[in-house]
Amino acid sequence: MVHSRRQFFRAALALGSAAALGACSQSTEAAKTITIGFVPIACSAPLLAADARGAFAKHNINVQLRKFAGWADLWTAYATGELDVAHMLSPMPIAIDSGLASAARPTELAFTQNTNGQALALAAEHNPNVQEAADLKGMVLGIPFEYSVHSLLLRDYLSANGVDPVRDLELRLLRPADMVAQLSVGTIDGFIGPEPFNQRALATGAGRIFVPTKEMWDQHPCCSVAVAKDIPTEVRDGIVAALHEGAQFVDNPAHAAEAAPLLGQEKYLNQNPELIEPALLGDYTDWHGEHHVDPNVINFGGATSQTAITWMAAQLSKQKLGTNPLAWDDAVIKEAAQAVLPREADTSSAALTINGRRFDPARPTE
Repeated sequence: MVHSRRQFFRAALALGSAAALGACSQSTEAAKTITIGFVPIACSAPLLAADARGAFAKHNINVQLRKFAGWADLWTAYATGELDVAHMLSPMPIAIDSGLASAARPTELAFTQNTNGQALALAAEHNPNVQEAADLKGMVLGIPFEYSVHSLLLRDYLSANGVDPVRDLELRLLRPADMVAQLSVGTIDGFIGPEPFNQRALATGAGRIFVPTKEMWDQHPCCSVAVAKDIPTEVRDGIVAALHEGAQFVDNPAHAAEAAPLLGQEKYLNQNPELIEPALLGDYTDWHGEHHVDPNVINFGGATSQTAITWMAAQLSKQKLGTNPLAWDDAVIKEAAQAVLPREADTSSAALTINGRRFDPARPTE
């Protein structure tokens, strides 16, 4: 008799014949299928491409994707054990592994899906009057989740430019799919968010790109795939291998025309491919009306950076996010980052420049 979920997974993966599968119990069959939650944004492209192109099956993993409209619902599903694997914003595994909120669950940031690829977009009516960060005072800006690089990076950008992110403006939580609609009707002045919603703001004329996040911190991680630490190693490794294949496909600009309609399907992003393709190519118009094509506006599948995750842990602490925030202590911050890193992480410790300020991962509180 199989007594644990880990044994269920292993038993299911070992069953190679139709006869064996037919004899398998209902609980074993259920354990064999891994449900992965995701939010439909372009950052999830490696996960979606891996599913669409059969990469999970190639690695003997039976995956079922489950779409969530926003991060709060996905967070709850993962925290309560409905999901063991989930697309997450990269600070989320730190927050849930460290127990910053009411929920806590041992979690690994197993795969970094993308770097860069976000932007601070403002309502077109603010152009050209708004020209610098100080002009953002008094605005309402949308963010997708408190435990997001968007939230952390925007708060840091504002404070680095003399704007208090608490007293000088309002940061409002919004689902990514609602951001452009809220911008169009004037309930927000702007948002920091993912693609293809920046492209949608441009296409509809509702907004313009004020600052790509690449200019705040080049090659910053954004989204990840997180796994519960009690998932069997062979299942985790199969998922990561499939994600690498998906990332290699979508990271190649030569595949953009093919990838856009694949990702745009209703079961995935449910978006017009004409909005997805320019996002994959880094094709956009900036605040000053200049056209750019920069393939490094978004990249997929880079190594998880220990230094970057340490910065995120430091920002979660500095900004006192969560009901049980991390202590402002070098050892605590470094331990919180180290606890979620995968064994494949890039452990180099060179300092970073973020919003014009130097960050040393050895001394995160400096």
